[in-house]
Amino acid sequence: MNTHSTGQLQALQIAQVIDNQDPDRRGRVKVRMQASSLELWASVVVPSAGQDYGTSFLPRLDEIVVVSFISHDVPMVLGSVWQGAESQPEVATPVEEKYAVKTPSGTVFEFSDEEPKASLTTRSGYNITIDESSGGEIRIERGTQTVTLSTSSIDIDSSGPVNINAATVNVSASMVQVDAGMSKFSGVVQCDTIIATSVVGTTYTPGAGNIW
Repeated sequence: MNTHSTGQLQALQIAQVIDNQDPDRRGRVKVRMQASSLELWASVVVPSAGQDYGTSFLPRLDEIVVVSFISHDVPMVLGSVWQGAESQPEVATPVEEKYAVKTPSGTVFEFSDEEPKASLTTRSGYNITIDESSGGEIRIERGTQTVTLSTSSIDIDSSGPVNINAATVNVSASMVQVDAGMSKFSGVVQCDTIIATSVVGTTYTPGAGNIW
């Protein structure tokens, strides 16, 4: 039996999330009101919600949320609040023109309108950065391995092998330059013209156009 008056429940309330597995699959969370210990299921206000689409940032267990009531039996979670200054993640430190989202596992989305730049970093250290300064650049990074796309070039830097596997690889360029101590090919190498300082081979077959 609800012993709380409509007036009490129509005000903004602070509550703690005690369950986020909605048995009716309506995206609700169960909260315990701090002022009265009343427990109830509440819908979560999100930027967009529709049939099989929407924005999902459901509060986790033990998060502190602000609850509003449309009526005494229609509660709405308006958002979450940090429980203290020490609970804020480092990325939440106020910086002008910078915004961030950090998941509980440690994945961080950071956005900067000042530079402007956006980045995604996982807890394992994988990083993707889109930077519009200096003409624009997209950078994928993992330790010393990087792929950088700029307005004038694409650079791949790796301390290990770079492997390309495909049914067919087509390369079209005015010039292809390979700098290596040795280049190895298996199978047949066919071309229109070969210009070489020296040729070393175990066998050589003369043919039309060959000078021997």
